[in-house]
Amino acid sequence: MSELSLKPGFSLGSYPQRPESTLGEFETAVMRTLERLVKPGRRIVRPWGVVRRVRRVEQQLTALSDAELDAAITELRGRLQRHGLRKALVVQAFAMVCEAAGRTLGMWHYDEQVYGGWLMMHGMLAEMQTGEGKTLATTLPACAAALAGVPVHVITANDYLATRDCELMTPLYRRLGLEGSAVINQMPRDVCKRAYQADIVHTTNKQIAFDYLRDRIEMGEDTGDLRFQYRQIKDRLAAGSDNPLLLRGLCFAIVDEADSVLIDEANTPLIITRMVEDDDSPETYSDALYLASLLRADRDYRADSRLRSVELTVAGEDCIEEQIHNLPKLWNNQRKRVSLVRQALAALLFYHRNRDYLVEDGKVEIIDQSTGRRMPDRAWEQGLQQMIEAKEGCLISERREPQARISYQRFFSRYLRLGGTSGTIGEVRGELYRVYGLEVRSVATHLPSKRRFLGRRLYRDKVAQQTALMERVTQMQTVGRPILIGTTSVEESERVSGWLSKSGIEHRVLNARQDQEEAEIVAAAGQQGAITVATNMAGRGTDIALGAVVEGLGGLHVIAASLNPSARLDRQLYGRCARQGDSGSAEAILSLEDEALLTCYGPGTLKFFSRLAGNSKPLPKLIAGALLRRAQNRHERQQCASRKALTRQDRRLRRILAFAGRFE
Repeated sequence: MSELSLKPGFSLGSYPQRPESTLGEFETAVMRTLERLVKPGRRIVRPWGVVRRVRRVEQQLTALSDAELDAAITELRGRLQRHGLRKALVVQAFAMVCEAAGRTLGMWHYDEQVYGGWLMMHGMLAEMQTGEGKTLATTLPACAAALAGVPVHVITANDYLATRDCELMTPLYRRLGLEGSAVINQMPRDVCKRAYQADIVHTTNKQIAFDYLRDRIEMGEDTGDLRFQYRQIKDRLAAGSDNPLLLRGLCFAIVDEADSVLIDEANTPLIITRMVEDDDSPETYSDALYLASLLRADRDYRADSRLRSVELTVAGEDCIEEQIHNLPKLWNNQRKRVSLVRQALAALLFYHRNRDYLVEDGKVEIIDQSTGRRMPDRAWEQGLQQMIEAKEGCLISERREPQARISYQRFFSRYLRLGGTSGTIGEVRGELYRVYGLEVRSVATHLPSKRRFLGRRLYRDKVAQQTALMERVTQMQTVGRPILIGTTSVEESERVSGWLSKSGIEHRVLNARQDQEEAEIVAAAGQQGAITVATNMAGRGTDIALGAVVEGLGGLHVIAASLNPSARLDRQLYGRCARQGDSGSAEAILSLEDEALLTCYGPGTLKFFSRLAGNSKPLPKLIAGALLRRAQNRHERQQCASRKALTRQDRRLRRILAFAGRFE
C-alpha cells in the first residue's frame, strides 16, 4: 500500500483530487493492461495472511479495559496522522475497529469481512454475496482512513441506505473518536455543508456528484492548484467568511452496491441547470402533441424504442406542413416544428406514467429505473419535461439551461483512492477495470447458502401468470412464510396488488408512492404471513429481518413477477432471502407479455412461442431460459454501448470546453 497521505494538507492542497487524464480510449486501455502486469500492490492481497495479522493484534486488544482501549485508539490515531496509511498501522487500525465494533455494536467482524475490507482499503472491489454484511465490512477501511485524517465518503445507491447505515454505525464512530454524518437529497445547504465536515460521510452517488459540480461552479476557472489556494485565502480575508465549498476534496470513496452506482446509473450525465425564460407557450406543447397524434408509424416516422429516438420521414414532414396553417408563426420554422413534433412523439411513445414518472399533486416526477425511487429534483432536458407535463395536463414548469455537467465515469475517476463492494459485480468486472481501473476480487461466504432456487416459469399471458402466482402465494400463505413479490415498475406493482386484493389477500405495497413508509414496510416484510409487493426499491441493499418463527417455516420466499433488464438485478432480488445462513427460497413467475420481452422480440415472435405453452402450463424450460437470457443479454449489451458512447461524448466535450477555458 502506498504510504502517501490522502488527506488535505500542504502536499495535496485543501481540495485534493486526481488530475484529469488526457489519455484517449486506446491509450487508456494500454495503460490499464501494463498497470495490471507491473503494479506491485496487487500481489500483497493474500486472504488468510491478512486476517491472521489482524486477529493477532485483536487478541492483544481483547484483554484491555475500556479506558485502556480508548487510550490505545488515541495513540494509534496520532501515529496514523503522522505517518499515513502504512501497512502495519492499517493492520492495527483494522484490529482496533473489530474490537470497538464488538464492544459497541455487539457485532464482530467475520474473517471474510476483514478480507473484504482489506481489498477496499487497497482500492479494489470486493464481491461479497448478498447478506454477507457488506455494511459492517466497509467500516474497516472507512474508520482506518478517517483515523488517519482522510475525509471518507461512503457512497450507496439511495437515501434510505445512506441514512440507515449512518445511524447504525454512528455508535462505533463515536467510540473511535470519529464523527459520522449522512447527506441526503433536499438538505439545506448550510446543513449539508456542516455534514460534509464529518470524518465519514454517508451519501448517494447523485448527491455527492451534484455537490461536487456545485463546488466546481463556485471555484470558477482557476484550475491550477496554487491559483485556487490563493483565491480561497484572498476571498476569505476579503469577505471575512467561511469557505464557500461543500466538500473537502475527493480523497477516499467506498462505493457500496458498486455495480449499481458505477455501471447501472452511469448511462446518463449529471447536469446542473438554471431556470430560463421559455420562449414556447403551453399552447405550443399542446399543438405539438396534437400534430404528433396525426402521424402514423412507419409511414410518417420511424421510432427506435431502444434509443428512445424518432426520425420523421418526408411524408411526415409534409403531413405536418399541411396542418400548420392556423397555428402561430413559430410553426413556419421547419427546424423548430420538426424538433417539437419529435419531442412530442418521444413523450407519447417512450415515456409512460407509473413506469417512467409519477404524477403527484399536479407535478411530473421522474422515477429512477434502476432503483424504483422518485427523483423530485430531476427534470428531462431540451423541452421533454414540458412536453410530458402538457401530455399529462399538468402546469408547465420553467425550462432549464445546462450550467455544468459531468459523467459518473469522470467523477469517480477523480478520487485519489476508490474502493467498494457488491454482491453482483462479477459479470461487469471487465468494464469496471477498463473504465475505472478497479480490480474485482471474490470473497467467500461466511456460511454455506441455504437458498433454494425453484426456477423460472414463463407463461403465455398475464392471465396464466396471475393464476400461477396466486396459487404460489396461497400455498406459502398456508404455511405462514413471508413473501416478497418483486416487480420492475409502479404500474406492475399495482397490477399485482390488484390481483391480490381481488383474491382477498392482505398485503403491503412498496413503490415510489410509498417511499416515506419504506423503513416501516421493510421492517414488517419478514414477519410470519407478511406479503409485500415491491419495485426495485426492495431489491438492493435491503435487509429483511426474519420474524421469530419464520426460520423454522422455511424463511422468506421471493417471487420475481417481472423480468429485470439485467440478470444482476434478478440476483439482487433473490438475495433478499437466505441471508447469513438463514433458510429461504426464490423463483420467477413471468409471462410472454412482459414489457422487457416485448421490447426485445416484438409481439409476432412472442405469439409464435406462446403456442408452445398450454393455457395454464409454462413454456418448456429450455425455450423459456433461452428467451429470458437473450432478452437480458441484449439489454446489457445496449447499456454497455450507451456508456461507451457517453464516455466518447464526454471526451469530445472536454476538449471543446478546455479550448474555451471552462471547467466542465
